Amino acid sequence: MRKLYYSLISLLFILFLSQELYALDVSGFVTTNTTWGPEQVNVTGDVTISASVTIVAGTRIVVADQTMITVTSVGSIQANGTSGSGIVFTAENPNTGWRGIFFDSGTGDDPSSSFEYTTFEYGNADGASGGAVSISYHSDISFVNCLFENNQSDKYGGAINSAYSQLILENCTFKSNQAGVFDGGGGIRIMNSDGHELRIENCEFYNNNANTGGAIHAESAAGLTVSGSVFANNESDNGSAVTISQSSSNDISFISNTIVNNLANNTSGAAINVSSYTERLSFVNNIVFGNKNGSGEAMAINFGSQPYNPVFQNCLIEGGQSSVSGLPGAVTWTDIIDEAPEFLSASSGVGTAFDGNSADWQLSDQSPCINAGLEDVSGLGLPAYDLAGNPRIQQGRIDMGALESSFVPTSVVNRFDNVDFNLWYRRDAGQIVVQTEDHEYFTGALYNITGALVDDKRPASFQNQMIFSAAGLNRGIYVVTLFRTNGKPLKVAKVVVD
Repeated sequence: MRKLYYSLISLLFILFLSQELYALDVSGFVTTNTTWGPEQVNVTGDVTISASVTIVAGTRIVVADQTMITVTSVGSIQANGTSGSGIVFTAENPNTGWRGIFFDSGTGDDPSSSFEYTTFEYGNADGASGGAVSISYHSDISFVNCLFENNQSDKYGGAINSAYSQLILENCTFKSNQAGVFDGGGGIRIMNSDGHELRIENCEFYNNNANTGGAIHAESAAGLTVSGSVFANNESDNGSAVTISQSSSNDISFISNTIVNNLANNTSGAAINVSSYTERLSFVNNIVFGNKNGSGEAMAINFGSQPYNPVFQNCLIEGGQSSVSGLPGAVTWTDIIDEAPEFLSASSGVGTAFDGNSADWQLSDQSPCINAGLEDVSGLGLPAYDLAGNPRIQQGRIDMGALESSFVPTSVVNRFDNVDFNLWYRRDAGQIVVQTEDHEYFTGALYNITGALVDDKRPASFQNQMIFSAAGLNRGIYVVTLFRTNGKPLKVAKVVVD
């Protein structure tokens, strides 16, 4: 009896071990709905998915050399990572790389696929396009809170190549991806003339490289909207950040982006290169600064052929109209400034030789871009929060660029003689700051909402700027009282510490 018992235990162990091995090592055809993870999945040979594959949060997928995962028109992937438990697609050998995920030609009503909190690294489309992901004629594929890093292709799209498909990217980061020597889209290449939704929202592009379109190359990109995104230290010969080609009769919108320190190696290059006629182009609330061409000149945008009445509103563009070549006579050009944007910590140079990711592209307290965006942003479709999680609209007005300042006016007080004081709560530094540009000297005190004194600057010397420490303060409403040199109150103002 004991011998039979141990025989049954041994058999169960062998069966369990076999199931674990099958769960860990995958290749061949997937024709029934299945789940990968949370243990590591080893893709040992090419996989073709014609069913639904669900990937559990925390799963690490290690793919063998130049091995591809293909999703057919009846297949899908649901990769549902979380902020604390992401999913990773990586290569068994980073020097050789894996061949990426290929969404094969669909019918237009294919099952949707989605990726959240997923990292794609060391994809290498040797002799092909789309280092990490390639999409052909597929509808409804989205990437949210994903990271694409160190991917490359010999042709188009160092990280993603999307052809005639609907593509949505939200809160994604593209770092150090590269497309082939003669092709474009270091981060993304989009080919789309079928009018699918193309939306790139709150994304970051750092140190990507291609021949054209260092971060993005869009061809025939109908309805492309790029909003709330940062393009820093990307590099190409033409269109160091973005190249748009074959885009006639299409709507192209750039809204609230920060496009900085990108390098176009050609002497005629620019940060954004529009190489063909564009019927409708809107350029609103953007910062374009520090971008250089091969001659070291500041070049923001180059139009290969004149667009039809483009709209430029509430932007900081270094060099003004002189850095936008190919403009037509009919152009809307309103509230454009040409000043230094005053970032908290910019990268130390242009192009991929300098790290755009380690910089802090938020606006400092001295920035002319604070509350200088378009006054009425209704209809722009901006998200409620920026890349850093800050509310996009503060004090009823949006900043220029992708990131709201952490040094935001929370109250404005008027003296009886109409001298204005600005109050800021600077979250990152833990400070409440009072400032006037009128060189009026004042002193002040900080109280909590119950009236208890928190910080008293009296009888300190009178200044035209005063800083109260907010370190250790509880969240809530505080009151600042300003005093004249004769000791009489000027005005009382509230400030919210959050």
